[in-house]
Amino acid sequence: MATSGIVLAADDYGIAPGVGCAIRELLQRGRLTATSCMVVSPDFAAEAPALGPYLDAADIGLHLTLTRDRTLGAVMLDAFARRLDPKETALEVDRQLDLFERAIGRPPAYIDGHQHVHLLPVVRDAVVAAAARLGAYLRVTDEPLSRIRRTGVATGKAAFLSLLARPLAREAARRGVARNRGFRGVRSFTEPGPFRDLFRRMVAGAPAGTVVMCHPGHADDALRARDAVVESREAEYRYLAGDDFPDDLAAAGLRLARLKDALAAA
Repeated sequence: MATSGIVLAADDYGIAPGVGCAIRELLQRGRLTATSCMVVSPDFAAEAPALGPYLDAADIGLHLTLTRDRTLGAVMLDAFARRLDPKETALEVDRQLDLFERAIGRPPAYIDGHQHVHLLPVVRDAVVAAAARLGAYLRVTDEPLSRIRRTGVATGKAAFLSLLARPLAREAARRGVARNRGFRGVRSFTEPGPFRDLFRRMVAGAPAGTVVMCHPGHADDALRARDAVVESREAEYRYLAGDDFPDDLAAAGLRLARLKDALAAA
């Protein structure tokens, strides 16, 4: 049976040692094909060298973070009110790109955003410009609303992110910047039932070139101090590391790939 290539991308590499450990374990087992790095995290510099063995096997990206010292609500208000200074925003994007390249030894394969800040006005302009300059692709969260409804997972949140991403998608197309063809993995982190059931609903009917976002991790004190998403990371890790995951992919007619390979085979 023909299969469609999808990118399974773990967010938040570097946020805490337990998350980094879990992501590397999944990369080693071929259960992920991308991860994006929080370069402003206190643990990132120590965690970055351990990604070395996976640089040519997976897409390693920048997880642009603008909410380390501010709430997401405050950043969004300033973005939509056009109170973010374009030059300062571009400088911050470049600063995080420089931290990434110093630690990893090469530019990122792609750029996305922690809490999807790369979709916001002003921020998206700086991100598209950086991606065009570096030859990186962008993770774009637009997905047809009909497909979002069919998954039945966090439909309101997924629809909001899809609509928010439309200007970024248009600018990426105008600048000739590569991007994913679909986006899945949005969740509330309060869903009942096993993650396996949720994941199968998320990826059903995913076209080739879809990026599926995930958040695996081992819970530790550093993670508990820095993020509200803790225990669900353990559940995601157990499923992705287990025997059911590859069987579920095969049953859905899907296989894991890097984005360039998924698009080339589409």
